Amino acid sequence: ARMLTRHRACVNFTCAEMRDSEQSSEAKSAPEELVQQVLSAGWREGLHVACENALGRYDATAYNTILRNSRPTGINKNGPPEHKLFGFTYLRLSDELLEGQNYSTFKTFVKRMHANLDYNSNVDPLEPLQRSMPEMPIGKILQAAHPKLAPFPFDENTDLPV
Repeated sequence: ARMLTRHRACVNFTCAEMRDSEQSSEAKSAPEELVQQVLSAGWREGLHVACENALGRYDATAYNTILRNSRPTGINKNGPPEHKLFGFTYLRLSDELLEGQNYSTFKTFVKRMHANLDYNSNVDPLEPLQRSMPEMPIGKILQAAHPKLAPFPFDENTDLPV
């Protein structure tokens, strides 16, 4: 995170919905702890931090975990929260998400992500994005990416087959 402060950077991390207790102990995986460490490091360094979900989950437990990661100390009634996500990307949009109770729960989640406030177009008006121009023309990028040396010779088959 400290190295990224030298550039204008936003840390985007996945698995915001996953909880340590939902993982197999044999996997020795701690996604919840890892997300909290990464987000905390970014906030300490003054970076924008964002998250996304890794799995297609439509349950309140997953959404509540995302909400807690979005605002780890909750909503501040006297101003913006001290720490909050710069953005959240919802991955795995599917027909299953848009069906029945899943959709109803998702709508509640979206409203909670916006601190239970109704949409107000005057708060953060969005302007159309301007197409960015590359710092280096595509021709130079392609030229730099073209291998200058042939790869080492590879045997057609391995000498230690399974």
